[in-house]
Amino acid sequence: MDHRPQRTAPFQRVGIPLRALLLALVVAVIPVAALAASNGQGNGQGNGQSASQGGAAATVKGITVALSPSSRTVDQGQSATFTVSATSTGGFTGPVTFAVTGLPAGATASAAPSSVNLTSGSTAQTTLTVLTSPTTPVAKTDFTVKGTGGTTVSNAAFGQLQVLEVKRTFGVTGSVNGLLAPGVSRSVDLQISNPQNKGIAVTNLSVEITQVVRTSAAVAANLPCTTADYQLTQYSGPYPLTVEPGTRSLSGLGVAQAKWPQIKMLDTNKLQDGCKGATLQLTYTGTGQAN
Repeated sequence: MDHRPQRTAPFQRVGIPLRALLLALVVAVIPVAALAASNGQGNGQGNGQSASQGGAAATVKGITVALSPSSRTVDQGQSATFTVSATSTGGFTGPVTFAVTGLPAGATASAAPSSVNLTSGSTAQTTLTVLTSPTTPVAKTDFTVKGTGGTTVSNAAFGQLQVLEVKRTFGVTGSVNGLLAPGVSRSVDLQISNPQNKGIAVTNLSVEITQVVRTSAAVAANLPCTTADYQLTQYSGPYPLTVEPGTRSLSGLGVAQAKWPQIKMLDTNKLQDGCKGATLQLTYTGTGQAN
C-alpha cells in the first residue's frame, strides 16, 4: 500500500474553469450595462423628437385687440373716443368688425371705420366713439370690446367709462308786456342768462304764478284776487334753445311771440275788483345741457 500523499493537479484543473467562469460573468455584465445605457440614450432621443414635433405644430390663427386709453371721463350727454387696435396672430387674414358690450344705459358706441382688413402679422386701428345721453347714470362702468373675423373671435379688451353729472347753472327771468285786464292775454319774453364760458342747450322752460299781491286798498276792503283769476300757457317753441355765454331773450333767439309763455286774466262772474293794481309774482324754471 502506497502511503504517499496524493497530487493536487486535479485541483489546478478545476481552478481553470472557475477563472473562465468569472471572466464569462464579467463579459456578460458589460453588455447588460451598455444596453442599459443605450436604452436610456434611446429614450432621451425619442422624447426630444416628440417635443420637436409638437413645437412644429401649426399655430392657431387669431386676432388680438387692445384699447387706448383704458378709461375716459365725460359729462352726461357728451361723447368719449377710444382707439381700438386689432393685430393679426398666427397668420390670420381678413376683415375684422368690432362689438362693444357693457355700456351704461343711454350710451351707444360706433366705430369709424366700422371694420378693418388685416394681413398676416399686421395691425390696424379704428376710432371708437361712445356717446352718452343726458339720462345716462352717473357712475363708473366697465365695458369690453371684441373683434370678429369670420369664425375667429378676439380677446376681450376692457375699458372704463366714468360719467359725471352736469352741474352748470343758468338764470331765467321774464316780464309781462303790458297790463292785464279781464279777458286779456299778455306774452312773456323770457330772458336766459348763461354765466358759463360754454354754450348751453336749454331743453325745458316753465312759468308759474306763485302769488298775487293785492293793493293795500283791496286788502282793506277785503276784495279777493287769487291765482284762480289767471290762466297760464307754457312756452311752446322749439327745443333745444342754444344759449351762448351772456343773456339771450326768446325774441333774440328768434322764437315767434305766439310761442312765448302767455298769461291771461280770466273774465269771470265773480267780483274781480281786488285784482285792480295787483302784482303777479312769477317763478321761472328751466333745464338744459351743457354743450
